[in-house]
Amino acid sequence: MEVSAVKLRNSYQIYFIDAENYFLKQNSLCVVEIEHGVDIGNVVKIRNFQNNPSAPITGKVIRKATDDDLSRIPELESIEERAFAVCREKSKAKNLDMKLVSVKCLFDKTKLIFYFVADNRIDFRELVRELAAVFRTRIEMRQIGVRDEARIVGGYGPCGKPMCCLYQREEFEPVSIKMAKEQNLNLNSMKISGMCGRLLCCLGFEYDIYKELNEKLPALDSVITAGDKLYKVVSVNTLKEAVVIKDGDRFVEIGAKDLILKNGNYSIKDELIEELFKTDDENDK
Repeated sequence: MEVSAVKLRNSYQIYFIDAENYFLKQNSLCVVEIEHGVDIGNVVKIRNFQNNPSAPITGKVIRKATDDDLSRIPELESIEERAFAVCREKSKAKNLDMKLVSVKCLFDKTKLIFYFVADNRIDFRELVRELAAVFRTRIEMRQIGVRDEARIVGGYGPCGKPMCCLYQREEFEPVSIKMAKEQNLNLNSMKISGMCGRLLCCLGFEYDIYKELNEKLPALDSVITAGDKLYKVVSVNTLKEAVVIKDGDRFVEIGAKDLILKNGNYSIKDELIEELFKTDDENDK
């Protein structure tokens, strides 16, 4: 079975669908049938997903998007724009403590989905009845978190690139402060938090490689033996796989390949000690 990952129009949701023998290139548009109805979306690339037999199949391709299909999108967007305005007006009139984020109309117009953020549970039964009366279709109110809100709204991260959450699967991977510490980052919350106010998604992307490299290096403030002398590690450059120690007024960089680990203690290889700790006068000779 050929499986493709499809991100639905005007939604953060990604579905794994049976491609039904259609050859779907990345970024191509297709009309799909999912559990909620018929919708349109584009094929996306998911890391470590291709040819994964354990991927949950939740729909199938009906056809590649035609010009007629694409011509219907402005109408759907008009419905969504009107639904957003009506819902916001009615929720405000009812004093519902909720923030409407986005509205999605399925391609076959069988359902309107309203995405909102709220600190507490909201009784929106009366609101749903009124919306159903106005739009004559099924109404679904879907409460989302602040991360999902950022993913729907979109934007750019401090790195200047589109936010990582735009390319995440539907489920967010957990991110912890431990990941920032492992990468020797500034722990100022403003520096390591995204637009959603939570820890940056990208902290998890390189965590494993940083952890692997750091396991081969002495920790910051640890001690390295060089002959009969002891030196303190004053900085660690993980990606360069090196540490810096202080020798008097000099700072000396030591690569991981020049260190020996024995019984939990690091020492510099004997054949390198004399070369590394030559004074400037000796180097000028």
